[in-house]
Amino acid sequence: MNLLCTLLCFSFFAICGCSGDRPASLHGSPLVHQAPRGGVLLELGPHGSGHNLELLENPEGNLEVYVLDAHAENHVRISQPFLELSLIDAKGSASPLVLKAIADAATGEIVGNTALFRSETSITELLPLRGEILSIAIGIKTYTAQAFEFSGNP
Repeated sequence: MNLLCTLLCFSFFAICGCSGDRPASLHGSPLVHQAPRGGVLLELGPHGSGHNLELLENPEGNLEVYVLDAHAENHVRISQPFLELSLIDAKGSASPLVLKAIADAATGEIVGNTALFRSETSITELLPLRGEILSIAIGIKTYTAQAFEFSGNP
């Protein structure tokens, strides 16, 4: 009887188990990562094996992008001196927005080894933003044409 019960339970879980599309939390709901600064996360690559970007409008109205690990827990420094975005307006026209690498003496980050990028101009009047991050190289991975939408901080 115990063997039959064990086989039935195993068969049930094998048939009705997780589809593998997304890892589940302990409560069975999809795993959702939180943006460390309260911004908006943009997932790059497959869940859990890629990276994340946190998009945030700072108090001065500039767009900041933080490069984060696969679980949005740790900064990942990269060597790019800038990130280039292509913004698409309501008419479908594209315009560039460049975010420069930001040095931080407190963390030892320098241009060429930083996780923070910032626009030089305010984006407040441009919101909501829609477009692509043209290219970002993180470690051995390069992500190109990464679509995003940003309506401002949640």
